[in-house]
Amino acid sequence: MRRYTVTNKRLFRLRRALLAALLEYSSYQDLDTVMLHPVVIGENASPEELRVEWRNLTEWGMIEPLAGYQGAVCRLTAATRRTMEETGNAPRDSRLYGFEVQ
Repeated sequence: MRRYTVTNKRLFRLRRALLAALLEYSSYQDLDTVMLHPVVIGENASPEELRVEWRNLTEWGMIEPLAGYQGAVCRLTAATRRTMEETGNAPRDSRLYGFEVQ
């Protein structure tokens, strides 16, 4: 059985926090604005950590970038937004919760 370290659990929470923050915006938002959302601040992450996870969420198709901003301005994809609005939670994805959710 896999065990998660505190670091892994923290990354899962951080990724979900970024998605939760974006859910409150109907349009694109820049990472600097999202960094100031209370749920993201609560994770006490460095700007570098947030940038890495922002890129990961983009690569995984959970957030989509606005053309011309080198990935710094994004919004939830339609599928991610729909799931979060319907369930109140981030999509059931092992990259957000760990392998148990599959």
